[in-house]
Amino acid sequence: MKLLVAIGLALALTVSAQAADPLKLGFVTTLSGATGAVGNEAQRGFDIALQQLGGQIGGRDISVVLVDDKGSAAEAVEIATRLVERDKVDLVMGLANSAVLMAGSKRLLASGKIVVGAYAGPSPFAGAGCHPNAFFTNFQNDQWAEGMGAYLNAKGVKRLALMALDYQAGWDHLAGIKRTFKGEIVSEVLTPFTQLDFAAEFAQLRPKKPDALFVFYVGGPAVSFVKQFTQAGLNTQIPLYSLDALTDPLTLPALGASGLGIVSTATWNPELDNPANKRFVAAFKAKYGRVPASYAQAHYDAVMLLDGAIRQRGGDISDTDAFRQALREARFDSVRGPFAFNNNHMPIQNVYVQQVVAGADGKPYVKLIGIAAEKASDSYHQDCPLK
Repeated sequence: MKLLVAIGLALALTVSAQAADPLKLGFVTTLSGATGAVGNEAQRGFDIALQQLGGQIGGRDISVVLVDDKGSAAEAVEIATRLVERDKVDLVMGLANSAVLMAGSKRLLASGKIVVGAYAGPSPFAGAGCHPNAFFTNFQNDQWAEGMGAYLNAKGVKRLALMALDYQAGWDHLAGIKRTFKGEIVSEVLTPFTQLDFAAEFAQLRPKKPDALFVFYVGGPAVSFVKQFTQAGLNTQIPLYSLDALTDPLTLPALGASGLGIVSTATWNPELDNPANKRFVAAFKAKYGRVPASYAQAHYDAVMLLDGAIRQRGGDISDTDAFRQALREARFDSVRGPFAFNNNHMPIQNVYVQQVVAGADGKPYVKLIGIAAEKASDSYHQDCPLK
């Protein structure tokens, strides 16, 4: 009996010591390169969450290993190896770029780490390739576009043209809209990240006379695309539909009046009326003087998810099975409204519709105009063996 008591006491002291040590968190994001603005905004959302949590996550002090992935899939494996072998992180979050996530996550997951993808949700992780230690808190990549397809059906669009960036997220977004849109796809064009001149594509698009054009562009390519679309006079001929990234607060100032009228889908909008969102948006405005972009929101929510799960475990994440279950239960108040994980660890959530309009001050902003899909699941979860 004394031996059992001693063993029990030793285990309790070990757990207590682990919970008292700082949590070592690898935060991988894109801080430089063509989409560097994305990672910097993600870090702002991360910082607001930590500020509201008193610098802790789940009641534990944290040590953050911040890594700039430069948006480069080629560097992702080296980054993942360094986080595991040199930095010895406890878990990893961020990975907003789909290509980086796809390249680096295999090494991280092979090491037994929990990986929380705070923005991208690539389709290969949603179906048969789902993983028990991989969680995706923002969306499954197809989800916004699937909502847009449903919205365009309701608007009576019959002939649709498609354009997107040529990488995993672009492929997924086009797959999503083609899955739900019931009309005719008159053209489909993929362009590289390095392309900033779209004159040739517009010349091919004009004679097709589609009812609408759906696009996926982010960062510099997004600004170039919208400005050239307007300069070519196509904005008065072909209604433009997209996803949140095309007209978010990071790109909208550069777009100016060129962005007016663009309709997009998202799983969050600054105007959503719930206490968690009001608190987040107010804190962000107070610190940065503007409304946040979805990159900030997504990483804020990811930190709050981790906080709820780690707190539920009393600060101890050494039992991976128990920590994984705490994550699956998602005990936090999401700023986007209803949120739950599906069996594949992709979100079940609303998809909202928004439009760029002129505010009272004459400046464009993204107005919430409705819901495209309520508590939407992704289209791959039934192929995931996780239960």
